[in-house]
Amino acid sequence: MKKTRWIIAAVVVTILVIGGALALQQSHQSQATSAPDTVATSSSSSAQSASKASSSVAKKAHHKRASSSSKKAATKRHVSNVSSAATTSHQASQTAGTKSSSAANTGSATTHRQATKSKAATTTTHHAAATKKAAKKTQTAKKAHLVVTGYKKTFFDGDVTINSQSNAFTVLQSSKLKLVYQNGAVVFVSSVNGLAQNDVKVGSGWKYRVNGKFIDKAANKKAIKNGDKVHWYFTTKGY
Repeated sequence: MKKTRWIIAAVVVTILVIGGALALQQSHQSQATSAPDTVATSSSSSAQSASKASSSVAKKAHHKRASSSSKKAATKRHVSNVSSAATTSHQASQTAGTKSSSAANTGSATTHRQATKSKAATTTTHHAAATKKAAKKTQTAKKAHLVVTGYKKTFFDGDVTINSQSNAFTVLQSSKLKLVYQNGAVVFVSSVNGLAQNDVKVGSGWKYRVNGKFIDKAANKKAIKNGDKVHWYFTTKGY
């Protein structure tokens, strides 16, 4: 009887052990099944997080690159604008300088031309005045025609200038010939250009005519007018 009890107890324990083992195995299988799902879910979540992080980093990198590119482009545009402004300013300065130089040269050339014109006008005025004065002097100057003939020789033949005080003797003096004369109330000419009275023969000497007429009076007493013809001659006949 005791032996039967021990067999039944052994069978019950065996059944309990087997049942516990089966339960424990089922528990392990259930945990193994849920573990992959958890791992997969965790992996998926990690992957999503990693993807999000990578996307965020990529976005940040892209944003940073875009910002850097934008800044570089802006810097380039600023440098280009500054360079363009500097070039424009330099060109404007050069243009202004050229215009200023051109204006200065034009003003200088204009002043020079005006000065030249003024000088030319002054010279022309002086020349015209001198010409007018000379013409007036020529018009107002009075002249007489003088001929001086010696013994078979002519000493002078030309016009001489006279004035209101001129006479036959002063006209003879205007010839610049060498004269020998006696001066006083009346003037007597004894030698002209080295030919003296009585040199050819006794009674020969110097006489004069005015407009072809023999004048029998002292030479300083015969007034000469504009256009008169005075002839001084050496005669051997006494008249």
